[in-house]
Formats: sequence, C-alpha cells, structure tokens
Amino acid sequence: MVRTGRSPLRLIGYWAGPTAPDWPDPRDFVDPTWDRHERDTIADYLRCGFVVRAFGGVSTCRFCDRQNGALELSDGAWYWPDGLVHYVADHEVRLPAEFVEHALGYLDRLGDSERDIEWWRSQIPRAGK
Repeated sequence: MVRTGRSPLRLIGYWAGPTAPDWPDPRDFVDPTWDRHERDTIADYLRCGFVVRAFGGVSTCRFCDRQNGALELSDGAWYWPDGLVHYVADHEVRLPAEFVEHALGYLDRLGDSERDIEWWRSQIPRAGK
C-alpha cells in the first residue's frame, strides 16, 4: 500500500495462521519479563488508534481461540488489527523495539507539548456572527 507523497503505513501484529503460514508466530514474541508498566502503556496506545478499516468477519486469537476483533487501526505511521492489544495485554506478547520506541516517543512528545489555550478561548461565538 503506497500513499502518494508519504511513507507507507507499517503493518504490525498480523500472525501466522491457516491462510497466512509465512507470517510471524506470536509465540515467538512472548516475554513475561517485559516491564509491566511499559506493556500496559503500549496496550493503551494500541487501543487509541484510529479506525482505518472494518471487516465483516472476526479474527481468532492464536493462543486462546477467542474472537479477537474485526478492525484495523492506525496512528498514521503504523497499522494493526484491533485484536493486537489482546496479545500484548493478555498473552505477554512483546512487540518489536522499533514500534515500542515509536509509541513511547510519540507519547513523550505529546506529554511535553506546549498547550495553546488562547486559540480555543477566542472561539466564543459573538452575537450577530
């Protein structure tokens, strides 16, 4: 998927299965030693993606067979299935460092950003407008 003038969205969290044998296996990413706070932060980040697409069917968790979502989400740089958060939160799947660093860096920049409160204050409707 190439978007004109922009980098393609990078896919993450799609796993090997009956129709996709050449994808990564989530069992290879399990890391029970992953710092709990960082893991929870990444899980929250994954929950907050923007919906890119919705599908009629649902995926199935490769560990516990539960139905695991039918959406694709994105942060504008990466995209993932909405069920990826289940793997991270419930099965201790540690995502690659490049994604974790991206997500944590984004959250750090957001937290350190200056706030412009004057713009919103200036939006008070005036009589006659």
